[in-house]
Parts: sequence; structure tokens; C-alpha cells
Amino acid sequence: MAELTIATFNVHGGILTSGISVPRLWRSQKPLSPNGSYDMAGTLGALDADVLVLQETWWPDAEPAAVYGIAASKKATVHEAIFGRGTCEPFPRITYRHGQDAGSFGLAVVSRVPAKALGKLPVGRVPADPAKERCALHLELDVDGTAVDLVGLHLSSRLPYGPPIQLQRLRRQLPRPGRPAILVGDFNFWGPAVSGMLPGWRRAVRGRTWPAHRPHSQIDHVFVRGDVEVIEGAILDDVGSDHRPVRVRLRVG
Repeated sequence: MAELTIATFNVHGGILTSGISVPRLWRSQKPLSPNGSYDMAGTLGALDADVLVLQETWWPDAEPAAVYGIAASKKATVHEAIFGRGTCEPFPRITYRHGQDAGSFGLAVVSRVPAKALGKLPVGRVPADPAKERCALHLELDVDGTAVDLVGLHLSSRLPYGPPIQLQRLRRQLPRPGRPAILVGDFNFWGPAVSGMLPGWRRAVRGRTWPAHRPHSQIDHVFVRGDVEVIEGAILDDVGSDHRPVRVRLRVG
């Protein structure tokens, strides 16, 4: 049986959540704002994960996205889904009006194991969600010859109805049983409620992930199904985003 390490992290565009700041892009020596940013590249490198599922990834118009530099350093591939145009000033957000945007926000999966894109799984919009398109990414991973389904996601934060509506839409599109499968990301929803909506899926790690400085809820999850054994899982320390990273080590096959 082969091992696989997966981490999920809402990176908050690479910027600090306290005060007003904008992201320091990959290997930039000078922050774009005196308030600075947290070391996203260093944080993701320290996770030492085979697969990173990254929410609120930022693709600026003016410069290459940090996620590409991170992937290059790991000799990894990038799979992405853009949710909408936005800005990082004074905080990262998808904007409604043209002219306020300076780039795009979305979901990225960075994999240093062979990964084939199988499709985007639309979850649709909900009231007050600024995303123009929201979907999950379905990949097939080759883990030492074992095919594994991976679905990475970022559901709406518009409670109370947004996440359960989108999760219900997604449930009908999830890969069928028959081989190892992993569902991972920022659900913006509590673990017991997600478990109730996903019969047959098992929680791989439990702990508080949000808000990072003083977490009271777990809304970032890893769920597994089929021939997947959880070796270890952890909620990691606050690194500057408003979410804490989640890391799991799995055995599949």
C-alpha cells in the first residue's frame, strides 16, 4: 500500500488578516504594502505535502501568481478553477464592479504526484455569494500505481443556506464508490453536518481551524472513502491567514 500526504489551506490571498496589507508575491523582496504579508511560500513548503488544496488563491494581472512559483519549487503541476475577479486591497475579496479588480481569485490544487484532471464539478451560486462561478476540482491521482479520486473544493461562506445547498449539489456529482477517494477543502460548514450529508465518507482529522488566531470551529476538512487508511492528521498553527492549515498522511491501495 502506498502513502500520500495531503494538506488543505485557505491562503487568504497570501496576506495577513490583522490590519490592512497586500500580498508579497513569490520571492518578492519588498512588500507591496508596509503592513507586509505572511510567508505563504515558506508555509506551503514546510507542509511537505504531496498534494496541496489551496482556497482563495490569487492570480494578479500584473505579475505571475505565487502558486506557480510554489509549484515550480516542488516540481509539481497546478490545476485551477477561477471563481471571479477581485482585489487584495484593503483585503482579499471578489468584487462586483469592473475597475475595482486587479486579478482573479479561485481554487488551486498543486500536486507533485501524477494528476489527471477529470473535470470541474459545478456547485452553483447562492444568494449574496460574489463568486461568478464556483466549482470543485476532480482529479485522478496516480499514487505508486494506485488510482485515487481527489475532489478539492471551496464552498460559499454565505450561511446558513449556502454550504448545505452547494454540498447537496456536489454530492450527486462525486465519484462513484469503487476506488480510494478523498474530498478535501474549505467547506465553510461544521464537520457533523457535513458527515450527515455525505454517508459513506469518513472524517480524517478533527480540530478547530477558524478563525486562526482563536479558532472555535472546524470548517476545513478532509474526508475519505474506500480503501483509505488515516495514518495521522493534524490542525497546524496560525501562520497569518484567517484559517489554519490541515495536514493528513494517508495509506491507499
